Amino acid sequence: MAQEFKNLFSPIRIGPMTVPNRIVSSAHHPLFVNILTGLPTDQMVNYWVAKAKGGIGMIETYLTTTHAKVEQDIFSRPGIVDAFKKAADAVHEHGTKLICQIANSGAQAGGYDMPAAWAPSAVLTPDGQGHLNCPHEITKEEISGFVEAFAHAATVAREAGMDGVQIHGAHGYLFTQFMSPSTNKRTDEYGGSLENRMRFPLEVIEAVRTAVGDDFVVGIRVSADEFVPGGITLDDFLEMATIMDRTGKLDYMSVSAGTYRSIGTAIDPMYYPLNSFVYCAAAVKQVVDIPVVARGRIQDPVQAEEVLANNQADMVSMVRSIIADPELPNKAKEGRLDEIAKCIGCNEACWGAVYFIRTLGLRGISCTMNPTIGKEGEPGWGELEPAAIKKRVMVIGGGPAGLEAARVAARRGHQVSLYERGSELGGQTLIAAKAPGRDGFLDLGRYYTHQMKLLNVDIHLNADVTAEMVKEQNPDAVIVATGSVPLIPDIPGIDGDHVVDVWQVLNGEAKVGDNVVVIGDDDQMQSLSTADFLADEGKKVELLCWGYYHGSKVEPATREAIYQRLLQKGVILTPHTIVNEISGNTVVTMDRFTNEERRIEGVDTVVVACGGREDNALYYNLKDQLEEIYVAGDANGVRKVHNATMEGATVGREV
Repeated sequence: MAQEFKNLFSPIRIGPMTVPNRIVSSAHHPLFVNILTGLPTDQMVNYWVAKAKGGIGMIETYLTTTHAKVEQDIFSRPGIVDAFKKAADAVHEHGTKLICQIANSGAQAGGYDMPAAWAPSAVLTPDGQGHLNCPHEITKEEISGFVEAFAHAATVAREAGMDGVQIHGAHGYLFTQFMSPSTNKRTDEYGGSLENRMRFPLEVIEAVRTAVGDDFVVGIRVSADEFVPGGITLDDFLEMATIMDRTGKLDYMSVSAGTYRSIGTAIDPMYYPLNSFVYCAAAVKQVVDIPVVARGRIQDPVQAEEVLANNQADMVSMVRSIIADPELPNKAKEGRLDEIAKCIGCNEACWGAVYFIRTLGLRGISCTMNPTIGKEGEPGWGELEPAAIKKRVMVIGGGPAGLEAARVAARRGHQVSLYERGSELGGQTLIAAKAPGRDGFLDLGRYYTHQMKLLNVDIHLNADVTAEMVKEQNPDAVIVATGSVPLIPDIPGIDGDHVVDVWQVLNGEAKVGDNVVVIGDDDQMQSLSTADFLADEGKKVELLCWGYYHGSKVEPATREAIYQRLLQKGVILTPHTIVNEISGNTVVTMDRFTNEERRIEGVDTVVVACGGREDNALYYNLKDQLEEIYVAGDANGVRKVHNATMEGATVGREV
């Protein structure tokens, strides 16, 4: 019997507005904005429209900033009404509601070449780039300007034809900074007691409601627990929620958790369980009378339906799940659950992109499971174009790049055969999934395995392809996605019997002693998750790396989670270290800053976790012999999983 979603697809009344179903894409910043004005671009509109077409009930925008002294005041920009009206009209065509999140980052706004951050108190606070700021302490006279800025933003959103606004009162931004005793150290009427700390939030809520009237939605996003010492706890917040609800000025409350100081709870990665913070929403729902939105790794519609059926919330935020598959609502309605590309919680190309883009100035977000993100308006991406000439396509490699290439090529009408040297599909994600807390990667293999069956891709497992085999098959086009192999650095003694690589460890092929040194010069999760695996095996582990710190290419939420795990298990983290020699049971190292030598004695096993190197010999054997050949994924340069699926998606469209 097909799964029924009686609750998930029932309409709900939020203030003056009726939303067609209970699925929300909560506010997040894909960075598809004009970098000079902060206004949404056509790329942003296309991104929202894809979600609306997919059947979602309500979309919340990105964080829109409201006060020029701290950040861009986009609501005073010429053209803002037209820009947001264009977005609202486009989304409304598909029956979806669009809510504008209005915000001020306060102390978290700082960064390179930006104005000084402003906050209720001069308390050291991390910004969005991971740096500590000491903000300007807002004077009592300056507070009214922030209140007025929120109200003005709401009037602009209303004028633009949006369905409502959501005040950003979560994740350690200005609103929360006034509420939290950890960031509000004021001694005037805006600090100290709960009543005083709630004064600014209540003034903002009152001003926004007065500005827009009763026939326009006003909601709020909150962190029900900050998970920081001296911060707001869930018990604290329940009293705050009651105070805000009793104003009668709010139409809904979206319940999140965490701040930049506890970023793993705000953007919970794969290490967190499904429904990770739904309990926060469930607690809030018991004390307020307005609709409550839950979030926390709500990955699929079955899980979402259970949250609603259990009366833990009135709506569910599925933002990363909708990024992974904007068609999730429609697929659920139609009973096509196996066709949903589930969010695996890797955070690589969504939050990871936001974090690294803010520091490096690169393109907007993407998604490991959905490389179409950000390209919805580009020819051949938002809508696949059928192949002009149907070809027999041979894909070599059943990892993420090869699988996505095969999926796209088959959907375009090509006859695709895929060859994988292993016994199942998924490539290196199958190895990564063997580390503790990383089994989310298995969903990638499950999704693509189903897609291959659905699209009649001819699968050949345990197939070690040679150039001669390719010539015998005589395909019209070949896609080489043969991945990478462990990189073994040139270190004296690295060929010793007690030196093993990551694959051997995670696959259970290596005998590992009690005292282990991991050479972790990958800057990624490979070394960190392997150290976690070994610690769970009861090993004493020291993890070395050349860099300033371990996992420098890992986004902060995942890095926070794995650091917590390793340190709690007693793993020793030793950065800025060069391994000069492995001499028997001694690892000889040197600090790269002081040049001081250190000898680590009594080492039973050395594990090499230095990333990978291209396995592309087959490609170079074939490239001058075939008329149409492509290379994708690690075989074209070792990077992350989302880079592999992106290249697979690209060559699948080119063939």
